[in-house]
Amino acid sequence: MLTEHLHTFSRILKHPGKDRDQIIAFRNRKLRSVVRYAYNNVGYYRNLFNKAGIKPEDIRTAEDLSILPITSSQDYRIRQQHEIVSREIRMAKTVQRATSGATGRPFIIRRSPLEDHLMNMFRIRAFQQFGIRISDKLAHIRLVSSSHRRENVLGRIRQRVGVYREYSINSLQSTYRIVQELTRLRPDIVKGYPAVLSHIAPSVARARGSVPRPRFLIGGGESLIPFRRQVIENGFDSRIFDIYGSHEFNVLAWECPVTGEYHICDDNVIVEILRNGRPAREGERGEVVATGLHSYSMPFIRYRLGDIATRGGDMCQCGQPFSTLRAIQGRMHDYFRMPDGSYLHPDQLVVPIMENESPWFDQYQLIQESENFIVLKIKPFSVPHEQQLEHVRNLARGNLPASVEFRIDLVRALSSQESGKFRFCKSMVNSDYEKIDWDNL
Repeated sequence: MLTEHLHTFSRILKHPGKDRDQIIAFRNRKLRSVVRYAYNNVGYYRNLFNKAGIKPEDIRTAEDLSILPITSSQDYRIRQQHEIVSREIRMAKTVQRATSGATGRPFIIRRSPLEDHLMNMFRIRAFQQFGIRISDKLAHIRLVSSSHRRENVLGRIRQRVGVYREYSINSLQSTYRIVQELTRLRPDIVKGYPAVLSHIAPSVARARGSVPRPRFLIGGGESLIPFRRQVIENGFDSRIFDIYGSHEFNVLAWECPVTGEYHICDDNVIVEILRNGRPAREGERGEVVATGLHSYSMPFIRYRLGDIATRGGDMCQCGQPFSTLRAIQGRMHDYFRMPDGSYLHPDQLVVPIMENESPWFDQYQLIQESENFIVLKIKPFSVPHEQQLEHVRNLARGNLPASVEFRIDLVRALSSQESGKFRFCKSMVNSDYEKIDWDNL
C-alpha cells in the first residue's frame, strides 16, 4: 500500500504530458492493487467477491469491472464499520468525512491521512490547470460546521509557509457578511458552491469598487448550470471553472480550460457511465459508477454515486491523455425564498439536523412546497421516538421565520426525478433547474 502511494506521488504531476497508453497502464496497475487489497483486508468486499464467484486475479483491467456487482451508499450504511474499513487501519487515526452525496443518505467516509493528502494532490493539479499559482490566496465560500473543521498537518504547514493558502468563509452567512469578508481577504481565487456564488454575484457587482476582481473562480459541490455560470461570471467579472468531486473520491473530473469538456481524473478514479446497465456510448447520458484507485482504508469499488453524466470522448481534444465527460447532472441546491423576500440556503436546516439526528435516517428529502411551508421527508432505519422527532422540529424551527410551517413526513420510499436523478433539497417556489434540458446541455 505504501509503495503504491509513493509510486503515485511520483507521477501525479507528470501524467498530463504522458500518452494515453501510459495512463491506462497506470490505472490498471492501481486497480489490481486496490482490488487485491480490498479482498484480503475488507470483509464486505471479500464476501461480495466470494458471493459472485470472483477472485481478485479476475480483475486485470478497467473493462473487467463489469463482472462485479454495483455497490451504493446504502450497502455501506447498513454495515458495521469493521466490515467496510480495512482491518489494518486504526479507526482513531483516520480522516473522517461526513457526506450525504447526491442520494440524501448520510454516512461517514474514512481514509488515512496519507490517502487524504494524496487525493488532494489531484485537486491541486486540476487547480494548476485552471491557472493557480503557488503563492495565491484562495477564499473558499463553503459550509463551515463541526464536520468541516479538521485540517490535516500538511494543510496547516502549507498555510503557514504561504503555499496554496486557503481561507474559509461561511456560506450560511448573509450576503453582506460574505462580501465584507471577500473585501477584507482580497483573494486571488474564489471557490464555492455555484448556488452560493450566483446568489452573491449581484452584490459583488454592486461593490466592485471595493471587492477586488479575482483572477478566476472555481465551482464545485453541485451542478454548474449555464444560467448560474453566466450570473457568476457577470457578477465577478471573471471566468469560472468547474470541478466534479465527491467525498468518496475527492476529484472525479475537472473542466478543460480549452474545450469546456471535463477531464476524467483517470489516474485517481475509474468512471463508468452506464445506460440501462451497459456502457454508454459517446454523447449518451447514464448513471455514474466509480472505482477509487487509491482508497485502501475504505475502498469504493463499482460505487454508484447517484449522479447522471454525458459521456465524452476517450481523449480530450486539447491533447491531454484523459477521457472526458460532456456534462454532469450532479448535486442540486435551490435557495428557499421566504415570505419577507429573503433567501434561505437549505443547509441552514439540513446541517444541524444531520449533525444531531442522522443515525436513524436512511434517506431524506427537504422540499419547500410554498413560501410558508417546508416539509422534511424521512425514510427511517427504524421508527424514531417522539422525542427525536421533536428535536428535529426544534432544530429546523430555530432557523426559520415564525411564519413558516415545518413538517416531518415519515415515508417508506423516496422517488427520483424522471431523469433518474434524486434531488434531496428542492424548492417548488423557485428553481433554476426546472427548465434545464439535460439531454442537450
